[in-house]
This record gives sequence, structure tokens and C-alpha cells, in this order.
Amino acid sequence: MRWGWSVRAGAAWGALLLGQAGHAADVRELRAASTPTGATLRLVASSALHVAVRRVAPLDERERLYVDLPPGTRLTPGVRAGLTAAPPIAGMRLGLAEGGRLRLVLELDGAVAYRLGAPGRVVELTLTRAPTPEATATATAPRPVPAVPPSAALKIVIDPGHGGQDPGAHGYAVEKDVTLDISIRLARLLRERLGANPILTRARDATLPLAARTARANQERADLFVSIHANASPRSELHGIETYYLNNTADHATIRLAAMENGLAPVGPMPARADLRYILSDLVQVGKMEESVALAGAVHRGLVGHLRERYGEINDLGVKRGPFYVLVGAFMPCVLVETSFLTHPTEGRRLADEAYRAAIAEGLYAGIARFVADGRRARTL
Repeated sequence: MRWGWSVRAGAAWGALLLGQAGHAADVRELRAASTPTGATLRLVASSALHVAVRRVAPLDERERLYVDLPPGTRLTPGVRAGLTAAPPIAGMRLGLAEGGRLRLVLELDGAVAYRLGAPGRVVELTLTRAPTPEATATATAPRPVPAVPPSAALKIVIDPGHGGQDPGAHGYAVEKDVTLDISIRLARLLRERLGANPILTRARDATLPLAARTARANQERADLFVSIHANASPRSELHGIETYYLNNTADHATIRLAAMENGLAPVGPMPARADLRYILSDLVQVGKMEESVALAGAVHRGLVGHLRERYGEINDLGVKRGPFYVLVGAFMPCVLVETSFLTHPTEGRRLADEAYRAAIAEGLYAGIARFVADGRRARTL
């Protein structure tokens, strides 16, 4: 890969397997067990643990708890195999959170109250099912609706794919030019209509390493990260729109596309170091996976729907998962959009046309605006 091995990704990988200086606790047991009123999550470590628990407002039907372990905490062999859910815990998974610390994500089935025990070698998190609304309707005053931050507080980093010495794909237009034009138009719409604060990773034809794009989004503490690309294929008949969130995949077409976008050889097997990076990508993004999937779905529907209104039949290639390096390490919901095929006779000519690029920007805006509205609605329920 042209940009080399990411220092940040390598450090995060080491945090998981080797730990960090200043804390040497090994988690020897991590298990959930049912109780008459809910469940108890038990962590047993080699030394005292100071665990942080945070409730996450859902963007889907399930609420989640983030259980963050101290930086440097390590897992002993077999701990992952013991991650078995116990109601009201619907699912559990491990990954890396901000700063490289281990995070356990608990998906909850229904309303749950929790209580964290004192720090120590054994830490227990007690989860209790909340009483039904019928039992508490007469005894409890209605909760006030939480304040929703104005859309002006939203930071949305838009990443025009490629640029400078990296032109990207070629066809009836050049990818770096197409993505920059679409991104500038999208930023204007987000600012004028949503009152958001859009930030472009590049605002001109400049060379920008892939790792620097994600780093910029993290430095800005962005709420969303959207990377915009245009597709290409030696088979000129291929066409359509597809949207990706970060995850591993066995689909050969996606792997070839990711290799091309990642600056790797577009054909042949993926290098071993790249495979490790994609394994890492699952870990780094685990805390935002659900939001990324929701963002990908909203953006894709908005783009396909708007283009169909303007141009009739549009080939919907769907929402997919893929190992795109530009998304690795993002601490916010992130997606990569392949807006159309530069090499297709119809789509390629359309991408070279200003009106089509403007329509793409409108569709992307519609999807992002829908995602933001759905997120606000979920937080007020």
C-alpha cells in the first residue's frame, strides 16, 4: 500500500495484544449470568480494575452499554469464548475504543437499570429489568424530554476520495475531480439547509494520505465521517451505486474494490499485513458499528431515491461491508459511498456532467439529514 502501515493502527493492535505501560491487568474471566431480576456481568482480573460504564442512546431498537476497561488491560486466552449473553443482555462483543482501551459492548433487550460494583480484582455489573410502564404509571412523574442539541453543533467531515498525485479511477472523468466537486456541493447543502459544520479533508487538488483523513475527523471530534468515491471496472457494462461500512468480507469483488481504493494492487490476494489491518478495523470501529450501518443505509437510500426521481432507473447495488482503510480508526459513524461507475457509458458521462454531480450531492444530503433526524427522534423516545 502506498501509504504504508498506519502508526495509529499498529499502536491500537498492540494495545489489544500486549497492553500498555502503566497498567498490566489481565482479564481472566468475563462472563454474564442470569439472575431473578436480570443479569450480572462478572469480570475477574489479575489486579484491581477501574471500569467505566456508559449508556448509549439507541439509533435502532436496542439500547447499549459501553463497558470500558483501563488502558493496557489485556485478555487471557479463552476469555472471548466465554462471551455468552444472558437476558436482558441480548449480545456482547469486544473491541477497541478511543485511546486504544478495551471496550465491551452490551446490547440490551428492553429497559434496564444498572449498578457498577466497587473497583477490585473482581468487578460486578448488575443489570435489572426496569418495571413495566403499567406498574409505575401512577407512582412516577413523567420524565422531561431531553434537550436535543441544535444541528449547528454537528461536525460532519466529508472526504473527497483521492487527490493530487493520486488521481483515483479513470473513465469518462477522473475520480479525484468528481469527488471534490460533489463534496464541495454537499458541504454547502449541509451548511445552508442543516446548519451543520461541514469540514472537507481536502478543498483542492491535493495529495492526502488515507490515514490523515481519518485522523482529521478524530481531531475535529466529528459526529459523522463520509468518504466519497466513484467506481470503475474493466467491464464497462458494470454500473450502479453502492455504500460501504467498515467490516471484513469474503466477497471478492468488494476486496478488489477495497484494494483499489486503499492503494493496493487491484487484483490478486490481499497482503498478509493488510489482512491484519482489516481484522483491526473491526475492533476499532466496534463501538460505532450500529451507527455506521444505520448511516450507510440512510445515505444509500437518500442517494438512490433522489437519483431515481431525476434520472429514472438507477442500479441499486446495495449497502455492503468492506475493509476500506480510510475508515479504519474512526471514532464516529463512518461510511464510504461509491457514487457511480466512471467506466460505464451512461454513468461515466453523467459523472462528467455538472447536473448529475449536483444531483448526487442532493441525494447524499437527503440521506445524512434523514440519519440525523432519526437519531434525534430515537434520543427523545
